[in-house]
Amino acid sequence: MSLVYLLGSLILVMGLVLVTLFIKPLRRYSSYISLLAPIIASVYFLSQIPNVMHQKLITFKIPWMPVIDVNFDLRLDGLGLMFGLIISIIGVAVFFYATQYMADSSNNLPRFFLYLLLFMFSMLGIVISNNTILMYVFWELTSVSSFLLISYWYSNPNSQLGAIQSFMITVLGGLALLTGFIMLYIITGTNTVSELIAQRHQISDHALFIPMMIMLLIGAFTKSAQFPFHIWLPKAMAAPTPVSAYLHSATMVKAGIFLLFRFTPILGLSDSYIYTVTFVGLITMMFGSITALRQYDLKGILAYSTISQLGMIMSMVGLGGGIAQHPSGPMAEIYTLILFAGLFHLMNHALFKCALFMGVGIIDHEAGTRDIRRLSGMRKYFPKMNLAMTLAALSMAGVPFLNGFLSKEMFFDSLVKAIKLQQFGLPLTILVVALGVIASIFTFVYAVYMLKETYWGEFDGEEVPKKHIHEPWLFSLPAMILMVMLPIIFFVPNFFTHHIVLPALRNVTYLGANVDTLAPHVSQWHGVNLPLIFSVIVIVVGLILALKIDWKYLTHRVVKYASITNAYRKVYREFESYSGQSIRHLMNNRLNHYNIITLMIFAILVAYGIMQVGFPKLHQIHVTDFGPLEVILAIMVSIVGIALVFIRQRLTMVILNGIIGYSVALFFLVMRAPDLALTQLVVETITTILFIVSFSRLPNISRRANNLKVESIKIIVSFIMAGAVVTLVFIAQQGDGLETISKYYMNAYKLTGGKNIVNAILGDFRALDTMFESLVLIIVGLGIYTLLTYKDWRGQDERE
Repeated sequence: MSLVYLLGSLILVMGLVLVTLFIKPLRRYSSYISLLAPIIASVYFLSQIPNVMHQKLITFKIPWMPVIDVNFDLRLDGLGLMFGLIISIIGVAVFFYATQYMADSSNNLPRFFLYLLLFMFSMLGIVISNNTILMYVFWELTSVSSFLLISYWYSNPNSQLGAIQSFMITVLGGLALLTGFIMLYIITGTNTVSELIAQRHQISDHALFIPMMIMLLIGAFTKSAQFPFHIWLPKAMAAPTPVSAYLHSATMVKAGIFLLFRFTPILGLSDSYIYTVTFVGLITMMFGSITALRQYDLKGILAYSTISQLGMIMSMVGLGGGIAQHPSGPMAEIYTLILFAGLFHLMNHALFKCALFMGVGIIDHEAGTRDIRRLSGMRKYFPKMNLAMTLAALSMAGVPFLNGFLSKEMFFDSLVKAIKLQQFGLPLTILVVALGVIASIFTFVYAVYMLKETYWGEFDGEEVPKKHIHEPWLFSLPAMILMVMLPIIFFVPNFFTHHIVLPALRNVTYLGANVDTLAPHVSQWHGVNLPLIFSVIVIVVGLILALKIDWKYLTHRVVKYASITNAYRKVYREFESYSGQSIRHLMNNRLNHYNIITLMIFAILVAYGIMQVGFPKLHQIHVTDFGPLEVILAIMVSIVGIALVFIRQRLTMVILNGIIGYSVALFFLVMRAPDLALTQLVVETITTILFIVSFSRLPNISRRANNLKVESIKIIVSFIMAGAVVTLVFIAQQGDGLETISKYYMNAYKLTGGKNIVNAILGDFRALDTMFESLVLIIVGLGIYTLLTYKDWRGQDERE
């Protein structure tokens, strides 16, 4: 099945869910209909594993704007397949989980699952795009769908704040990403990802290489919540838990990591990239692991743990970036090991973090709270979640016999081997090892701390809002399945790495078949070495710190509350206050004031243009012959125009304005342009009727006497504007650098079959422009309809 059929299937499922939105009896089934989408995607990607393993890439391309190399270009390789499997398989678990979690809000189910499907569609679009502009479109669609999902409970102020904050940061990062992609196009003349990678050495030698790299890093860091752009992720936890389990742990936050993996052959050519990504990742890992201990909310703990784990993966992306500079030789094996470890841990993290979020969601749904101060002794009421979350948390902490232990060992091995890399000497290696080990200790601490405070201790029924606590087995099923995968991957890791990680590694390193010999064989036992010693230190020290220290007191009484989030809030509120005052000063409900400002800005722009190109020489301007009829029409238009300045009655103004419009139509007739004249007559007639109908519904307001100062300003602005327009006409008449556009439409009837040249231009030559103008009119119409019927809708909601 082609990639376009996959996307088409997802769009079809979205369409079916959209239909249920308008048929109330079908709304309860929208969740099960939407479940088809991740199932279809999972089956597709699983079926493509043999092809991708044998390097048979699946491609699809439709030319869109080939002049600037913007095409609907899709490509499924090993890296895209790995992310596609994570998105779709985790999607099956999350969608099924959401059918149980959202069962109580059947009326809003279509809206929720429509947003979730839009996100899944957008995320898959990112990983299979082979065109940077297409990738950017999908990239921003993930931000839009994330905003809609975070603000799903839009009456909740926390949801509003989280949605706005995440949208602002990720969209600004997306704009930086677009800037980087444009720079890549300027350097190479192509937007095709595979061609960009083929020209990587040309890109690295260009003056725009470093600015382009910075823009791509900003895009990746904002999306993957790296320090200091991490502040949006904890606030995004106001979304329903299925959203947190899917977007903010397994998929969307991995988009930035995917971007850097995809462009490692280009970006890795710079040592600055290697240092920046490595240390930003390690700092983020350290910051997230320590800050997680300050949280009382279970989802807050998981949010900062996600930030920490993303930093860990990001550090491995940075350390392994040097493969672009050393694709062969002894260092190539080390770089390959590091990138392999990053990909392996990325897969493991998606599994155990999704299970953790699901467990927290079940506790919150059934007990009515996520506050660890009120949840002691939950093991008696949630035995299945106790087991699932314990295994998932210990996997995250790097305990043996679980998949996280293997990738954590490989992480330590990567840090130790940094000393053999060209970019890292002994001092830097000691620093990265210290940061990695200390952050891992705190990771172990918050994992055990979260389990201890939630499931251990004595249950106090007075602290839990809901008194009838139970653990539905169907609700728990997705988390239990994910839990089973954790030890399975530990005991048979190479089955998964061979079919999923290794093909992805080929497309990160672009070493082809050499990767098979350089990639490590994952083993549960490597003997007594430094990574094992670090693991033992992490477990022993972590247990002591988790069990012997009162982290509630230490982190909430000793640690200060200053945070980047608070600084963001202050800046945001100041900006909001300033912008509100500025807008209120500018938007003073005076139409004349708006018109004057608009026209003066236009005149200033024209004046600037004249300064650049020079004032037109009037003696060189050719004036077409004119007769008595043109003179009479010009005098009539001038008299009516001047009269409009002093007329105060609305109906009279409308009639005079119509006279000017009809006079212009007569000018078109005199100039032998009947099509333009007919169009002008139709538009002027409709406009006049609309004005009259609108004014008839407005209240009668007493008119003040003419103010000499105000009228003088109007007249002056009118003359300035008239002078600007006439000057532009003169300049256009003298311009002979371009061929007259009229020749382009000489064969309009033959090309379009339209006898009216205006209709031919609007319907054929400018069809795309006209389509978007029509879309704008539809949006305006829907907005007006919403305002007119708002009270009726509000009354209906209250009755329901």
